[in-house]
Amino acid sequence: MTAPLSPPPWTATSVLQRSYQMARDNFPAFVTVTLIFAAVTAVVDVLSLGLLGGLVHLLAGVATAICLTWATLQALAGNRPDWEPILRQLQGPLFGRLLLLGVIQYLVIALSTILVIPPFFLLPLWAVTVPAMMVERLDIGGAFSRSADLTRGRRLPILGAFLLWFVFFLVGGWLILALFGHGALARLLLAVYGAVAAIVVQPLPAIFYVLLREEKEGMTAGQITAALD
Repeated sequence: MTAPLSPPPWTATSVLQRSYQMARDNFPAFVTVTLIFAAVTAVVDVLSLGLLGGLVHLLAGVATAICLTWATLQALAGNRPDWEPILRQLQGPLFGRLLLLGVIQYLVIALSTILVIPPFFLLPLWAVTVPAMMVERLDIGGAFSRSADLTRGRRLPILGAFLLWFVFFLVGGWLILALFGHGALARLLLAVYGAVAAIVVQPLPAIFYVLLREEKEGMTAGQITAALD
């Protein structure tokens, strides 16, 4: 009897390194998209729109995640997506459903910080909801269930990758404040830094999704992303 194939050897650090390499290889397109959304939120901040401004921040963050998830899936399939087709995902047939999924996921994880369910449990549990919905055309409940199934047994390295990114992000932000203080220049640099840092963390869900399906279902990146064509 043939022994089952062992899972691909990926860890939190190797996945974060892969995400960094993807961000570097696709830097012009990825950073253009994040800076466009960052500019929208910057205008909102200047206008001091209060609760409405917070909603715009949330929607812009989710829209950025949707666009870069699609771009990452394309890159994993061997393509080099440009910023214009990435932004056109805002007009895609699944965009409204993906946006609602992202908003629900963000709000539940945010609320979990003050309730009994720790966010450290929910973050890896729902790590691949967006790419699962995008590729498999699932409804919202199906996306949450699919993510829970795919991440089972691999949630610790998934959480580790997000935590490693967060540590690096905090260190970078602290260095900017230490060097430039808390004035207007520092705020501008932090906004740009946040947009650049986003292109490293935003590809993680798509990378995890492909790795998990390769590992558990024996599929290739090309087979997985073929549904996007």
